[in-house]
Amino acid sequence: MNIQLTSLSSCLSLRYTSFGQLMGSVKPMIIKSLKQFDEEIERVIKAEHTNRSVILYRGHADSSWKITSSLERIGVEEISCKEYYQYIDSLKPLINPLIINKFIRKMTLAGYPFKFDNYGPGSWSLPEMEYLTYLRHHGFPTPTIDFTESHYIALFFACENFVNSKTNGKVFIYIDRKNAGKVMGNDIPDLRRIGRYVETDKRHFAQQSQYLIPVIFEKEWKLISFKRVIDDNKSKYNFYEIEIANEAKRAIVKDLRRMNINRFTMYLDEDSLIRNFADEFSLEKGIFGRTGGVMQK
Repeated sequence: MNIQLTSLSSCLSLRYTSFGQLMGSVKPMIIKSLKQFDEEIERVIKAEHTNRSVILYRGHADSSWKITSSLERIGVEEISCKEYYQYIDSLKPLINPLIINKFIRKMTLAGYPFKFDNYGPGSWSLPEMEYLTYLRHHGFPTPTIDFTESHYIALFFACENFVNSKTNGKVFIYIDRKNAGKVMGNDIPDLRRIGRYVETDKRHFAQQSQYLIPVIFEKEWKLISFKRVIDDNKSKYNFYEIEIANEAKRAIVKDLRRMNINRFTMYLDEDSLIRNFADEFSLEKGIFGRTGGVMQK
């Protein structure tokens, strides 16, 4: 197992606190066991954690992938909240006949009932988080970026596609210090954090999800790209990353299965149940090469 811990600043050339500088070293650390992975997570927590801070994690199957929202991934790097909310509200009559818990229409002849042109309300929270997370879990482009409270769950997402995987994975660590050291206000990009207390898809609870939403107020609230928030000189956010060697993914998945972390317990649907059986079969019968994937005969 070969896991490399670095700061995001060394990989993305963005404005992050360097974990190497924090620990008095700029040399990346190489971790060769799941136990050492836990130890490095603990080092970050001890170095960064306070009674008021929140630590979240995100796993990527490919270490080259950047943190982006699904809205960004279709090319929308900025859109007014008013325009976006009006659009998704119009979908409710098409969604409601197919679901048990209906979403209430908000739009009236006067428009969407939220003062997106007023800094105050949006500085606290944005509306309809339950609806946004529902859309996110079912594949509609949203500004929400999924994180989890569990580093093991993030590690699972970095390794779950271990069969025929050809790339390293990555776990991101986000430290939210409850606004400590951050400057907020008009024209300053910000990350709005949405906590666990959201009534939404069952996967939200299985994955111990929380969400970050990149926003800015420029005469009105807008949804923006994650990169714009991080690039801004006034924004101070702490992210770290752990890179997981591709050849380690199979062993990690086996270890996580012993913790009851697998495709079915993370997604809780029929497809994930069958894919979980496929993983079990691959782990038992598959012939794995050094690349981590199943060797072709």
